[in-house]
Amino acid sequence: MTYFACFGYAGLIGLFFSCALIAFCGAKALLIVKENNIEGPHALNKKIGGKIGGRLLTLCCGFFSFFAYVVVLSGMKQICNESLIPVIIATVCAYIVLYRGFTTMANICGVFAPLLAGIIAVITLAGAFSGFGDNVTKTENYASFDFMPVKIFLYAGYNVLTSLCVLGRAKDLLTRKRNAVLGGISCGIMLFVSGAAILCGMVYSKISPYAYEMPVLALFGSKSIIIEIIVFTTMFLSAVTGLTGTCVFFEEYLPQRQFGVFVALAAVPLTYISFGQLLDFIYPVFGFVGIFLMIILALLGSKKV
Repeated sequence: MTYFACFGYAGLIGLFFSCALIAFCGAKALLIVKENNIEGPHALNKKIGGKIGGRLLTLCCGFFSFFAYVVVLSGMKQICNESLIPVIIATVCAYIVLYRGFTTMANICGVFAPLLAGIIAVITLAGAFSGFGDNVTKTENYASFDFMPVKIFLYAGYNVLTSLCVLGRAKDLLTRKRNAVLGGISCGIMLFVSGAAILCGMVYSKISPYAYEMPVLALFGSKSIIIEIIVFTTMFLSAVTGLTGTCVFFEEYLPQRQFGVFVALAAVPLTYISFGQLLDFIYPVFGFVGIFLMIILALLGSKKV
């Protein structure tokens, strides 16, 4: 929303290249998992970055997963008028998924991720062309293209970084190498479709990406209950993966189920920090880490994707 909508329709170019990078890196990471019989995120990170680099990568992934978990909880709290009830419900549900294991999380994501991508695309475009967002802050002054290359790599970087907690545990889901490539490509396509719909809706409605902490909600103006439910559901899914992702990267220090309790308790007070402030600071910082990860993935091995 704020990475590419600020460029107008030309932002679709940046979004496309970011999604292409995400698809490539996702496919490359899954191929590494399949070819090397990788059993978990730690082993994947070690294969990518070596003994020392792999440990640093694991720490970065763990901390980013935690902050991403806090960000989505803060966003859910903001949507629900600063109520802690949805935060508590999401925390309990995320812990249940953590307790049941990776298969449960993979099944949930496998169903809801493509479903939400399609629904977001349809609903956001419907909101833009319906005129619900007419009484919002407008903009027709778009940013210079000079910063687009940086945003392309930052956006792809933090998406690739946060995906390692899932990709590193996907060995049993990869029956063939072809599945690894198709998995990365399908991820990039889903992200582009939903992201492009949001971008086009915002640009068409002339909604400023900087005037709101959640600009996509402005597409529906005061009649935003539908999109709020969709965004809330998407955040809920991210909360589930965020908690499990955090715990798997720190499991060498404490078992996941025990560590999950501490993570959940530590995250709740941090949700009082503004969603927008968390998002604007945390994601670009870890995006730079993700850029180095993408470079290593591109150079690693001789296999072509």
